[in-house]
Amino acid sequence: MSPTDAVPTASTVPSAPPRGTPDRDTARPTAEVGPEGAEAAIIEHYDRLVRLGYLVLPSSLGHHRRVIAAHGITQAALPRGRIVRVGGGVPSPRAAGRDGAAGGAPEEPAYTYVRQRVLRAALDAGRPPRIAGREFPLLTRVAPRRPGGILPRVFGLRFLPHPAGAAGTVPEQELTAAASPTRAAFALRYLEGLDPEVTRRLLEEADIGENIARAAVRAADALAGRVSGAESDGAAGAAGAGKPGPTAAEVLPVPDPCLLRAGPTDLVRRRRRTRTALVSAGVLALIAGLMAVQPGDGGSRAPGAAATDPSLLLRADAGAWERAGRLDFTSWPARGPAARDRELLDRVLAAWTSPDSRVTISTTRGTDPGPPAGPPRLLYAGEVDGAVVVLMHDGLRLMRYAEAAGAGGGPAVLDLARTDGAHGAMASAVVLNRGEGTVRYLTAPWVSSALVRDLRETGDEGRPVAVDGHGATDALPTPAGDTECGAYPVLEFTTADPAGPGPYPMADLGELTPVQLTSGAPGADPDASPDERDREVWASTACHLSTLAGSGVRTVGVWEFARQELPGGGESAGWVCTRADTWRTAGSRTLVQFQPPRATDGTGSGDDGPATPGAVVARAEEGPECGPRSPHVLAGGLWQAPDGEWYLLAAGSEEVARISATGGVSGEVMGRTMILPAEPGVETELTARLEDGGEMRALGVG
Repeated sequence: MSPTDAVPTASTVPSAPPRGTPDRDTARPTAEVGPEGAEAAIIEHYDRLVRLGYLVLPSSLGHHRRVIAAHGITQAALPRGRIVRVGGGVPSPRAAGRDGAAGGAPEEPAYTYVRQRVLRAALDAGRPPRIAGREFPLLTRVAPRRPGGILPRVFGLRFLPHPAGAAGTVPEQELTAAASPTRAAFALRYLEGLDPEVTRRLLEEADIGENIARAAVRAADALAGRVSGAESDGAAGAAGAGKPGPTAAEVLPVPDPCLLRAGPTDLVRRRRRTRTALVSAGVLALIAGLMAVQPGDGGSRAPGAAATDPSLLLRADAGAWERAGRLDFTSWPARGPAARDRELLDRVLAAWTSPDSRVTISTTRGTDPGPPAGPPRLLYAGEVDGAVVVLMHDGLRLMRYAEAAGAGGGPAVLDLARTDGAHGAMASAVVLNRGEGTVRYLTAPWVSSALVRDLRETGDEGRPVAVDGHGATDALPTPAGDTECGAYPVLEFTTADPAGPGPYPMADLGELTPVQLTSGAPGADPDASPDERDREVWASTACHLSTLAGSGVRTVGVWEFARQELPGGGESAGWVCTRADTWRTAGSRTLVQFQPPRATDGTGSGDDGPATPGAVVARAEEGPECGPRSPHVLAGGLWQAPDGEWYLLAAGSEEVARISATGGVSGEVMGRTMILPAEPGVETELTARLEDGGEMRALGVG
């Protein structure tokens, strides 16, 4: 049997819908909604829409801002002078009977359209702003967004929703403490009277991930049960049966943002602020006038000039890392024979802050190409392999400058890479220079020794790496750009840090910093040293690392979430989740591999040779799969036994209690591994029941 015959085929298990894409019924009728119809729906159901927005908006806004914002996003739900096509309505909460019978007249398309716009706007108010698809959390602090736009505005008054009876404070406290998706699910279930499945679909259409949407529906039902006491028994039963829940008015009191109480703002503070604003305006006008008539002295420094002055470069002393509370780039000393070459450093800073045509700038994905905001930190300056290399760090990014030796002022290359939050192993090495199939690193001052070994060979103990007095390594073999994957050399560091001595395996993916390789379940210590089993898993994973090159990867972790006895031979195979996280918030990638047992029949994959690469049976991008936020996984595929028989194999993580298969192969097993007879080429859908009662679908081949 060849190695490729004994692995699942990647096309046998159909992919799950992409993350954030709901299970739409393609046959669902559509309707046209124009501004007039949307306006009529908003006016007719204004109180319902405002209450929905009020409950979903972030509780951190406070009562007054939530009230104003709820009215604002409701009024902003009107489409801007165009006709849109929307899917048919969902079952009307009023038409569905209290016995939970399915059906009923569908809601008006115009109302379902504006309700979804209100829901999305309220959920977006709790997310960081996005620019070109990227989230910028810091912008929320600098310029907090105003949900609902400019209007309405209220000056001199503060509004509070009228309390819904004496018991209204308890539900509101529970709702305030809940997450936004849970509040949204609560509003749809117990204000709109929608059933759990429709609620889940609407949350997914509002860019709430499938797993989060399902969890939010369950949490909303539990929340209603907690705050409504004995009256919630009927609601819990209906929810468990997949039937529409009762309305909020029938279960518990909720605040009404259309019935308001008005009160004054802080009168003393308002008057004090007015006086302060007038005085500040006068002072600024005076300063502006003085600056307009002041003659220039020729010695003033332009804004940002501190970043161009070599004398202001930050430099740590040689022992700074031993006193530091955190090991990162701020405790790297300035090293290299040219660390005091002012002419060189002046040229480098000029190229970074004001690049001209001689400078070629390259950045890793998601890295800002702009100049530093202030004086950067010097890490290294010197000649390496016929090139003058300078390394600097500005707190968020690494900068590498290189020019040909002896050609000062000639063509140069400037590389930038994000390193925000790097510490420990992730801040232990930076690429100094690359050659033909080689790489040379600058190591951190806390690195006590290093060796290079083949990640595909579990028995390779590695060979020592020489490091000079400036922290630069010898030229080492690199897998970057190697498409054959005959070997996969990685660097292993041992440190002088007693809190985490290592070894830390690091892989070169062709970027400015090597990638830290970790092992273990989500949430495990990333700095834990790999054991013998971890090395076996990595040996079968190594050849898949090349698919992650060029995406700004920070760490790659492997997690063997299950081992399965194979039919007909007593051997076992591993199911491994490989997750790559990037320096930015987006771009994560997840692969699930089936790793067969090592061949021992002379096919070139014996115990002392390179491991057989695992077969990728599922993958996901831009999601939490196999990470701390989603530590569950289910995957499967077809496998051919040595006797020629075909089987459907599947496995799940520890929380999986039961696996079900439908489609080309049908069956159900208790436990977290499955083996069912199958035919080659059949397509099957896998689902699992978790120990806590939740459900999960298999990760798709995507």
